[in-house]
Amino acid sequence: MGFLKKLFLSHWSTEFRCVRPAIMIQNGHLKAVWDDEKENTFGIERLFKLFLVLSSYVFPGLYIRHLSGKFGLLPRKICSEIYVILKLITPIIIFRCNIEDSIFAIILISYLLLETLLYLLSIIFLSDIYSPPISKKRSYLMLVINYIEVCLGFAVLYKATGGVSDLVSNFDAVYFSFITATTIGYGHMAPIGHDAKALVIIYSMYKFIFIGLILSNFAFNITYKDGTYRVKANKDKPEMVDIEKQ
Repeated sequence: MGFLKKLFLSHWSTEFRCVRPAIMIQNGHLKAVWDDEKENTFGIERLFKLFLVLSSYVFPGLYIRHLSGKFGLLPRKICSEIYVILKLITPIIIFRCNIEDSIFAIILISYLLLETLLYLLSIIFLSDIYSPPISKKRSYLMLVINYIEVCLGFAVLYKATGGVSDLVSNFDAVYFSFITATTIGYGHMAPIGHDAKALVIIYSMYKFIFIGLILSNFAFNITYKDGTYRVKANKDKPEMVDIEKQ
C-alpha cells in the first residue's frame, strides 16, 4: 500500500491540505464577476462571463469537487481526475452496450460535451479570477484527456445521426471523429444529411475553440533557448525556469 501511495501520490501521500468548499469558491467567482473586481468588462463579454460562472452550477463537476474537498485538497484533485476519466470512458461504454442510438445516450453525451466546452471557455474568459493551477503540466495532460473525450463523444453522435456516408461500425464513427478533429479529411467519408452537417459545423467550432485557443496557450508559455526546454516564468519572475526542475 505504501508503494502504491508513493507511486501515484509522491510526497502528497503524507500531506493534507484543507481547502475551501468548491461551492463557496464558485460563489466568490460569481461575486467577482458581478462586482467586476479584476477587469472592466461590459456588454456581451460581461454577460458571457456571468453565463460561464452560472453554468457550473448545473453540472456534476462542481459538486464532486465540493464533496471530495471536505477530505482535503488531494482527494478533491483525485476525484476530479476520476470524473474526467469517467467522462472519457462513457462513450466507450455506450458503444460497447450498443445503445448509441438511444435518446438517453444522445442526451447524456451532449450534456457531458457541453460541460467540457463551457469548462474550456471558462479557462479562457475567467482566467482573471481563477487561481493558477498547481501544475501546468497536469493541466495540459487533462486537456489532452478532454480532447480524446470530445472526439469519442462526437463519435457517438455521428453514429446516432446516421448521416455520414460509409460509416458502418462504431470504429468507423471513432475514426471519422478523430480524422475530422485533425482537419485531415481523406474524402472517403462525408456528412450527407442536414443533421450530420450541422453536427460537423458544431464540432468544427468546438475544435477551433479547443485547439486554436486552449492548446495555443501551451505554445505561448514555451520557448527554446540554448537547446534547453524551458517554460516562461510569471510576470513577477521574469527569469526563465527549467521545466525539469519545477
